[in-house]
Amino acid sequence: MKEEMDFKKLSKASFIAGTSLIIMTILSFIIFPSLQANPFSITGISIIIILDIVVALALYFLLKPVSSNLSLLMSLLRIIYAIIFGIALLNISELKTFFFIWDIGLIIFGIHIFLLGYLIIKSVYIPKILGVLVMIGSSGYIIDSIAKFIGYTSEITMFTFFGEVLFALWLVIKGGKITDKKSIS
Repeated sequence: MKEEMDFKKLSKASFIAGTSLIIMTILSFIIFPSLQANPFSITGISIIIILDIVVALALYFLLKPVSSNLSLLMSLLRIIYAIIFGIALLNISELKTFFFIWDIGLIIFGIHIFLLGYLIIKSVYIPKILGVLVMIGSSGYIIDSIAKFIGYTSEITMFTFFGEVLFALWLVIKGGKITDKKSIS
């Protein structure tokens, strides 16, 4: 009975994380191309920040069976990123400052994504290829942000974020249906 309950928790955490990630992705594509210090952008980013915390908690519960300590660290890094993103939002009236603060957060987010990919690879219920793609995605956030700090422009994230999107889709489509050991392989 307890094992069945665990699968229900995995399924629920997967669906919550995946749905939240998809909503965040859609909001990002709507908000960031015309980012301004207006109520629309502020509300949209606020929703994204709240969803980041929801995702952090859901991913913790999803990946806790793999490693509770590493899952906790991975989730805490995403929450720290969300806090930094919130601080950046307080500075949205000066976009240069907003992006500077956000880039600091994106380095932490990149480390979070790396740990997420590692935990996915180590899990027995999520396809390992998604973990590899997510880990590749982490490099984009870290390299792009560091490049900005040393005066270069890098757009690696444009090519490396696909693993996160595929992972979000898997979480909703397949991960949200985890009911027994056969359904997670």
